[in-house]
Amino acid sequence: MKITSLLKTKKTVFKIDDFYQILWLENKFSLRNLITRRNKKWLLKNVFYWVWCLPNYNKYELANILQRPSYISLETVLYQKWVIFQNYSSTISSVWLKTRNINIWNITYSYKTIKKETFYDQLWIVYKDNYAIATVERALCDMLYLNPSYYFDNLRAINREKVFEIAKIYNNKRLILDLEKIKNGIEY
Repeated sequence: MKITSLLKTKKTVFKIDDFYQILWLENKFSLRNLITRRNKKWLLKNVFYWVWCLPNYNKYELANILQRPSYISLETVLYQKWVIFQNYSSTISSVWLKTRNINIWNITYSYKTIKKETFYDQLWIVYKDNYAIATVERALCDMLYLNPSYYFDNLRAINREKVFEIAKIYNNKRLILDLEKIKNGIEY
């Protein structure tokens, strides 16, 4: 059964190119038939134009596949690490080269734009489980870069030295000043 080849990859989200590579299918009609049959049996779900997922898909992996390249950051990471307390579970926040929102199955995949040079600098971005995610320090810098007046509930999880190291890649004086306020304990 071809579906076992998909399961062996440890991926949960696939694009058409992935199917061709994993299943070694050369005929596009064979691939279309396979996907149609698996969709009818609920083994594959059509998510978005030419994007398919397994029933127990990883939402972060889907966020990275919907817009390539991108990485999970902002509210999603800050909430995970208890830097902010507002629950953003219905939104997966990512950084990409264009601002865009995509709604799929009651979850909003939100993409925000930062400078191209900053985006492509992979400093403190971690790759795991088939997706890219920012460290809490990188997410804090992304948030302050995009929203300078953002309020943070708990900054104990932040390594302040790492933050200043990361802030250099943004080449933004306002960001450095905002981080100095945080470092000195001044509330917004």
